[in-house]
Amino acid sequence: MLWQLYLLCMINKISHILISSLYSFSGLVAAFFIAWIMMFKVDFLYPSFYELLSIDETILEFGPQNYYKKSFELTSKEQHISIFSDIVKAIHNDGADLTKINYTYTNKLNQKVTSTFLHNAEVIHLQDVAHLLNLLLKMALGFLFIWCVLSFSFIYQKKPLPSFKSQLKCMLLFISTAVLVVLILGPQKVFYWLHTVVFPTDNKWFFYYQDSLMTTMMKAPILFSPISVVLVVLAVCFFIVMNLAIGKVSGYVS
Repeated sequence: MLWQLYLLCMINKISHILISSLYSFSGLVAAFFIAWIMMFKVDFLYPSFYELLSIDETILEFGPQNYYKKSFELTSKEQHISIFSDIVKAIHNDGADLTKINYTYTNKLNQKVTSTFLHNAEVIHLQDVAHLLNLLLKMALGFLFIWCVLSFSFIYQKKPLPSFKSQLKCMLLFISTAVLVVLILGPQKVFYWLHTVVFPTDNKWFFYYQDSLMTTMMKAPILFSPISVVLVVLAVCFFIVMNLAIGKVSGYVS
């Protein structure tokens, strides 16, 4: 009889830990999803990082060296921002219209010339990115749904929500550990390793600046570091707001 009671307590304890962990993880993924959507709406702050990272100087240096496209160094900052925005919209729309992205420059004869921005290998890579992003966003929506269901379940059953402080500690520990690992291994190495894992082996994903106007204009992978920092900060803020809001609702209902 005692062992049955002990077993039942252990099952309940493990069940509580699993549900609390799922609740916290779902909330964290949902927070990142909301942060991503917000960053998407403002083109991942590319106009601000353009100035911060002196991307115009990178374009002036490597534009003339490009093997596939000519005279991109003659284009304006406004064009660069517009092209980045077009790429962002395309990869969030399953890669649609990538081949239609153009840039315009004035040649030595004072003639307006229009050229496609991406060559074939770049289009294929961005289509891979779009397909991966589509999958990740669907998964994130799924976790948002799970978080909402669990939140409603806690409120409906008038059960206490998982401790906000413990959730915040676990979340910060998880993010800090991930950031520390990335810093120890090297952000660039981690960035490249992830590409080898998630993208088809036959499709090119690494481009030298001389190979790719896309890589040059994004000053990749340097641009992705400040974007990641802002994304993490936003996600933490949304995670806090979500938990405080649901905590107030739960307190009111009970």
